[in-house]
Amino acid sequence: MSKRILAISILAIASFFIACNDKSDVKPDVEQMQSAMPKTVPIVKVDPFVAPAEPVITQDQAHKYVKASAALVELGVSWSKKIEEAREGEKVQILDAYNVARDQLCARIGLAGIAEYNWITEVALPNPRNIPFFEAAGLKK
Repeated sequence: MSKRILAISILAIASFFIACNDKSDVKPDVEQMQSAMPKTVPIVKVDPFVAPAEPVITQDQAHKYVKASAALVELGVSWSKKIEEAREGEKVQILDAYNVARDQLCARIGLAGIAEYNWITEVALPNPRNIPFFEAAGLKK
C-alpha cells in the first residue's frame, strides 16, 4: 500500500514539474517559456538537516534510507528520459525540478530531504557501528 502511495506521489510531483510537449505547437523563445512556466514550489516542508556529532543512525533512519534509496532509483529512471530528450535551454529547468523532486521524495519518506540522505550515504553507511541497522532494514553490502 505504501509503495502505491509513494508511486502516486512521485507521479504527481513529476507531472507537476513537467509539461507535455506537443510537437505541432509553435514553440516560444526559451527565455519567454522559462519566465512563463510556474516556479517550483516544494509541496511538503523539508526540514533543515544538521549532521549529528556522532555518525550513528537509528533503526528508523536505516529503514527510511533503504526506502528512499529504492524510490530515488525509480525517480531517476523516470526523469532520465525527460532530461535526455530536453532541449538545451530546458535541461537546466528540468534538472532543477528533478532536484526538488528528490528533496520532496526524501522528505515524504521522513528524512530531512536529500541532505540527510546524502549524509547517511557518505558518513553513516561506511560506519561499522551502523551495519546491524542497515542489515535489519534489508540493505546488504
